[in-house]
Amino acid sequence: MQAKVKAACTQCHNASRIADQHLTRREWSDKLDKMAGLGADVPDSERTAFLNYLTRNFGPEKSAKAATKKSGDQAK
Repeated sequence: MQAKVKAACTQCHNASRIADQHLTRREWSDKLDKMAGLGADVPDSERTAFLNYLTRNFGPEKSAKAATKKSGDQAK
């Protein structure tokens, strides 16, 4: 799914715009609806797979892990 999400999203945004958001599943769902309405290629048949990928890789817990890792790195 990484390639499909990247292809759909980076036509208008750079990848960091997606990676920096850390949204909940519901928020990603709303964002997918919005972006599809603006022309992003998110086929209905793959919407759940897009949502699973975004939530798993860019959900709120990823933000917490990144913050923990950064603070751990600074302590060294």
